Amino acid sequence: MIPSGMALPHPSGARMALASLGATSLGLVAAIALSSGAHAQEPLQIQAGVGDGQIAGQAYLPGTVSIPAGSSVTFRVGSDEPHSITFGIGPADVPPDQWPVVGWTAPAAPPPAQVDLGDAVYDGTGFINTGLIYRDSTATVTFTTPGTYVFTCVIHPGMTGEIDVLDDGATGATTQAEADAAGAQTADALLSQVDATRAARLASVETITNADGTTTWNIFADASTVATDMPGGGTGYLELYEMLPPGLEIGVGDTVHWSAIGAHTVTFPAAGQDPATIDPFGPAVGSDVYDGTSLYDSGLLNAGPGAPTSYTLTFPDAGTFAYVCTLHQFLGQRGVIAVGEPLQSAGTPARPSGPPAAPSPASGQSPSEVPASSASS
Repeated sequence: MIPSGMALPHPSGARMALASLGATSLGLVAAIALSSGAHAQEPLQIQAGVGDGQIAGQAYLPGTVSIPAGSSVTFRVGSDEPHSITFGIGPADVPPDQWPVVGWTAPAAPPPAQVDLGDAVYDGTGFINTGLIYRDSTATVTFTTPGTYVFTCVIHPGMTGEIDVLDDGATGATTQAEADAAGAQTADALLSQVDATRAARLASVETITNADGTTTWNIFADASTVATDMPGGGTGYLELYEMLPPGLEIGVGDTVHWSAIGAHTVTFPAAGQDPATIDPFGPAVGSDVYDGTSLYDSGLLNAGPGAPTSYTLTFPDAGTFAYVCTLHQFLGQRGVIAVGEPLQSAGTPARPSGPPAAPSPASGQSPSEVPASSASS
């Protein structure tokens, strides 16, 4: 291969000159091959996210590695929640979750298909971005220039990592065994917090007795920890895509008030409506008094500055009513309100089998799945 920028000699010379050029080129190729032999190992593997269904560890595993210049790292998504691998800053006038795929070719398959984006080359400058990719999808980055490079997930800014690209001949590169051990430490640290995080959120549920004798119930549409340094390097946090509590018995005339940290909806489908057909980026629908049969939708909570962070409904009639988060129903995020009857008789909505909903072009809204406590991390 002729190095970029090298001029070829004019072909009008003698055959000997051409033969000499061929020998020189072969020698150059051989020298390059020998000098790069130390970097010919398999790419170092890093996992993006950990967890199944409603449990999501938002971290890279491991979050910090060292590699020789000229080496590659392959990222693989390891959770049901999607992630991106993003170096640099995208277009200033575009929300991060809508930043285009740069450095790779955008996948042709719709989410949540498993895709392999192939290899992107990064010299430490500019912007490369996978876009959102789903479980077992992969993307490889080859690093050509020594330096330290931070990467993040566009929808989880509290989720960051760092690649330290070493000078040629330097020691201290991370082995795959070391990377795996460090990643396991991060996974254990995050997943070990599931029960405590859920219990703490449930302990915050409160009731207020109103003047008319009814009750207002303050419950939650998610739970999370604060983004912090991970034992395997980088930063991350745990997020639970759960209605807490998932089932609630209330009295006729009671009011339920949902609060959320991340981006979610509280959506009661109309009678007979498939919740998978509801646009998670659509506007709020319905009043603050539930009629038991029509579509009632909070709209996307925590969708950006000025967006609502909570939703309130009063239930004047007895019955059992199932609801979902339309943004995360593919993960199984759903709940039931039993009004004036036992919760045991309440049904739950079926988990949709289709892919997660895509943004509505007409809505102009974008999700931000970042806990408020993580956004400033």
